[in-house]
Amino acid sequence: MSFDAIVVGAGPAGTSAAMRLAGSGLSVAVVDRLEGDRHSRYHRICGEAVSDRMFDRIGWKPSSVACRVHSISISMGGARIVVPAEGCIVDRPAMLAEMRSLCDAEFVHGAVKSVCRTDGGYVLGLADGRTMSCRSLIGADGAHSAVRRHMFGLGPTESLPIVNCIAEGVCGPDLGFRVGGEFPGAYEWRFPSSPGRVSVGFPKGTASVEDVEGLVEWGARDLPFGVVERVVDGDCYLVGDAACLANPLCYGGIGVAMLSGRMAAEAVIAGRPERYSRWVSRSGLFDPHFMKAHEQFSEWTEEETADAMRPFAKGYSVWRGAVAAVTHPRRFNVYLATFLAFRRGW
Repeated sequence: MSFDAIVVGAGPAGTSAAMRLAGSGLSVAVVDRLEGDRHSRYHRICGEAVSDRMFDRIGWKPSSVACRVHSISISMGGARIVVPAEGCIVDRPAMLAEMRSLCDAEFVHGAVKSVCRTDGGYVLGLADGRTMSCRSLIGADGAHSAVRRHMFGLGPTESLPIVNCIAEGVCGPDLGFRVGGEFPGAYEWRFPSSPGRVSVGFPKGTASVEDVEGLVEWGARDLPFGVVERVVDGDCYLVGDAACLANPLCYGGIGVAMLSGRMAAEAVIAGRPERYSRWVSRSGLFDPHFMKAHEQFSEWTEEETADAMRPFAKGYSVWRGAVAAVTHPRRFNVYLATFLAFRRGW
């Protein structure tokens, strides 16, 4: 099977790439190791939050929205702050199905076991013995990307094992984060989900699924972050989790995965791989200050965390944030990067 372009992975990044490639005149295939109920289950066990700002950048919004989000609440160091933020909880499997309906690609079920470069492009070997070839290759195959491993020789920059639970219950129209304490450098989250259900997540080993009240189903996965050193090699591209594009502070990954898939597809259509590489290196979404702030925050003690939150004891405002940053210059990067991450990084 030979194509102009092959996308490995049919998640948000890969399906977004295929959607952008539709109508380009290029023959396109999308390969994924999961299909049917297994694919749906994998993708529905997720926080599923995407900001309006991100959808605006993508230039497309799904009709499959579970509920609206109007704010983010962060509990840390004994204090709670609320930051206005507009977005939504998507029904991720339904969104992917909607995106797929807008593609003219051939969807292939199979696990990629090998990737080789040839004079004319790339050859992929599938687990069942089939081979596929292409001129352009987009690796959208997640945290343990076969494309990244074979073509770039890279592992994830940094990875956090997380557990996500879907449970019966209700919560307000905000994204709730509990930071610090037993989650050094990370957080526990509680988001609204489909009607009558909530999404509860935490770093693996910090809590137990047995403690989640009303548990319906759960799953575990690795969350990679800290953009890899190269996202383009020849006419091969890494997008989404394969490129470790999730924000290191808020861990928002769906929106940026969709945006990166679209940007890589545009580079394929233009025949200009450097455009995608340049976008990743210059975009404020991947500013190195996010990773630096994550590293700083990971080293804070509970006392330092509580002290950092003290300026917000009476609530959050831009003015209080500015005063905190000026009066605590060593924390300036953490304050600013956290504000930008939770406002723009998801």
